[in-house]
Amino acid sequence: MFEKRPVIMDGATGTELQRLGMPAGSCTEKWVLENPDKMILLQRAYVSAGSRLIYAPTFGANSINLAKHGIKDDLNIMCRDLVALSREAADGLAMVIGDISSTGELVEPYGDMEEDELFSVFAHQAEAIERAGVDLFGIETQMYLDEARLAVKAVKEVSSKPIIVSFSCGPTGKTLWGEDLCDVCDELQQLGITAFGVNCCGDLDLLCSILEKLRERTELPLIAKPNAGVPLIKDGRSVYDFPTEKMAEYALKFHERGARLIGGCCGTTPLHIEAISRALKSI
Repeated sequence: MFEKRPVIMDGATGTELQRLGMPAGSCTEKWVLENPDKMILLQRAYVSAGSRLIYAPTFGANSINLAKHGIKDDLNIMCRDLVALSREAADGLAMVIGDISSTGELVEPYGDMEEDELFSVFAHQAEAIERAGVDLFGIETQMYLDEARLAVKAVKEVSSKPIIVSFSCGPTGKTLWGEDLCDVCDELQQLGITAFGVNCCGDLDLLCSILEKLRERTELPLIAKPNAGVPLIKDGRSVYDFPTEKMAEYALKFHERGARLIGGCCGTTPLHIEAISRALKSI
């Protein structure tokens, strides 16, 4: 799966929803369910731009994140409705990924949460997403290996569908906890993941370097889902100003270095995805 031709992923969700009116600090999942037309509009734009993999907005649909917002909604119902929005937007033209992100919690001995407790959080979310009927799972924006490993194991507990995993990275090209991404990939590959890579990285040259190192260590299809460069701060807000044609150039570089799943993260728009799609069309 994903070994040959590049597959175009979607672009940013959070920054685009904010552009469409979502207040900063909102619970994204709750806001999307209250404004479903905005989510459908955004994801239809990505599909029209060429995306063939779109993330359902279940990013933070876990008990830890929802509790921080004082939300006690039934996860099965929430994930069912969130996935249904992406299904409607995809209209049979794109596969829908069940999105699972980092909880922001640290397991013992680095934090207060026990591994079994965090595993249960992921298993609850994964089961709700599985029931909602996604095509595959995406464990993204991961920060350290132990949490990602628990998330992968939790998904495998409830589903046999493919799992793709992507990490955020620091300026050294390692995980935010300083772990070597090649070593992380080795560990997760042993658990049977389908693809591995990086998302939410603003240094696209660094991402090229990471992909080169990963290609030397694994035959897994690689994921490249960078930010639209590094944002500028204007009036207290992050503003991304990365040319679409430059994103297209980097998409070709990512593909040359083994990336087969290519899209965008923070600050990227349907116009960036359209440029990526055009650039990769002849491959």
